[in-house]
Amino acid sequence: MADIETAIRLVIIGQEFLIASLLLLGSGERSVRIAAALLAVSVAGYLYNSDLVLRESVPALLPLVTFFAIAVPFCLWMFARALFEAAWPRPWITVVVLALAAVSTFIFTGQDFINNTLVRGLDILWHIVGLVIVIHALWLAAAGRPDDLLEIRRRFRTVFVVLVAIQVTAVLVVELMIGPSIPSGWLTLINVIFIAGLTMGLAVMLFRLDPVFFASVAAPVPVGQEQQEKGLGAADRVLHQKLMTSMSEGGYRKSGLTISTLAVELGFPEHQVRRLINRHLGFRNFSTFLNSYRIEEAKLRLGQADYARTPVLTIALDLGYGSLGPFNRAFKTATGMTPTSYREREIPAGNANSEKS
Repeated sequence: MADIETAIRLVIIGQEFLIASLLLLGSGERSVRIAAALLAVSVAGYLYNSDLVLRESVPALLPLVTFFAIAVPFCLWMFARALFEAAWPRPWITVVVLALAAVSTFIFTGQDFINNTLVRGLDILWHIVGLVIVIHALWLAAAGRPDDLLEIRRRFRTVFVVLVAIQVTAVLVVELMIGPSIPSGWLTLINVIFIAGLTMGLAVMLFRLDPVFFASVAAPVPVGQEQQEKGLGAADRVLHQKLMTSMSEGGYRKSGLTISTLAVELGFPEHQVRRLINRHLGFRNFSTFLNSYRIEEAKLRLGQADYARTPVLTIALDLGYGSLGPFNRAFKTATGMTPTSYREREIPAGNANSEKS
């Protein structure tokens, strides 16, 4: 069984590197391709590192392979962020995680000369960190689904990323229970077969749906230029007119507005509203669509002397944001500066409100 398992591992490792190469050599959104390629390489590292025969075959590779094996949860997390266009983490988070992975690699590769208690303690710590990271990747997949306007990507969230996250979680839990030793027998064989299935699924789904997942994000239609209805059918033209009327009347200011509630208000199926906003207006997420209107109005208010003493929080709430944080992040993403900085630039000194956002 051990020889068969090692052979299967080598085949999957080869597939992972082939997938990584195709991703890196492809075209389109670089962040998604790089993150997916790193995930494939890290899975290859895990498969290599968790097999005694392979570990002992080329000792010089062990530190590098161990590092990538340890980084599987982090690579999955980064892949989820890139694919679902979630905000990237603050740099210090990445530095801390990679530093912990590097220290863990050093200790695990030299565990024969290090106190067993230290090795076991670090092993538990890293697995807990890994579980937290994977759980957050699951949350990214689930929480962002209602906001996603790409129907294929919405299905991909459930079908692929959740399954991968569950697999990684199961592996982490088992390894946490048995410690740093490598299990043998049917447990590892089932794990390898499961990874093989996921690898083939990854290859098929990513490359069949390549134009959707890896296409560079196009600029959406600017606010005020949405009137064109070329290429729309009769039903979509009616929907487009209703949508534009709703937005011109300030429908985007409603707090807690979702694609579902908007579809009900417009009297059209949700999938049709998603398709129109995505394919005709060029938006990939509903929140980005709303922000295109909200931020434009915010810029107008923050640039007028009449609103100079209106608290930024009041403006944010008036525009439909539930709190100041999401408004600040959306505004800075769109303009490169905070609302307060924008106001100070647009309104002459002495007229701006002294409140800082």
